Amino acid sequence: MMKPTRLKRLNQWLMVIMVTVSLVSCWPSGSDAINATPGGDMDKVKVTISIDDAHVEQIDQVTQQLKGAGLEVEQTLSTLGIVTGSVETEKMSALSKVAGVESVEADKSYQLAPPDSDVQ
Repeated sequence: MMKPTRLKRLNQWLMVIMVTVSLVSCWPSGSDAINATPGGDMDKVKVTISIDDAHVEQIDQVTQQLKGAGLEVEQTLSTLGIVTGSVETEKMSALSKVAGVESVEADKSYQLAPPDSDVQ
């Protein structure tokens, strides 16, 4: 049986996924919307970082350490134990070495064909 904290985190992740899917459906279409990053830095990767249960209470300190490792923080979701942002690809591995980081995942983007395309 799953620990109550793990089950709670799983439910929180599912909520994040549902919100993300709803936001993606509002994203503008076209080549300008695909992999757009502020400032046009194409060598940066958007990441989602999970903070382990033992460090969730210190998420602000962990976030500061992530900034020191090269992360440009976009959002800190304290309740969920998640930090999002972007980092240069060569600095991505340094993020997982920060104390309190459970996982670092590169965001994946999907582009659906327009409704009037032949693929539909």
